Amino acid sequence: MLKREKMPKKSTYQIMTSILNNYNPTNDEKLSINSFFMVRWLSNNNKAIHIGNVFNRFYKEMPLSVQYNVAKQLLKGKIKFIQFPKKEKNIDVIIINISKFYKINLEKAHDYYDLMPDSERQKFKNLYNGA
Repeated sequence: MLKREKMPKKSTYQIMTSILNNYNPTNDEKLSINSFFMVRWLSNNNKAIHIGNVFNRFYKEMPLSVQYNVAKQLLKGKIKFIQFPKKEKNIDVIIINISKFYKINLEKAHDYYDLMPDSERQKFKNLYNGA
């Protein structure tokens, strides 16, 4: 008789990203996904954002395993990779400097930051630090 090798446990992120590949997780693995993070992850792609919006609106009525299965069926072969947003270092200093420079509140400064190109952001990084 052959011994069955135990498969290494998949991380929650790997299970969530299996929506885009051929891995079929068990029902218990599907339930380990956090619905909020799955919706946030789906919203980073313009082909998947509508699915994320539906899940966000009906997350109480739609079980997590159903959300997973719907996303897998609708996105199968349409998307290869969805990036998860990374937090930028020193963003707080830049936003504070933008706020001081334009004399606006921090919320508006964050909106300005989102609209700025990287070259413009670098100017605000050391604006009031004497550099």
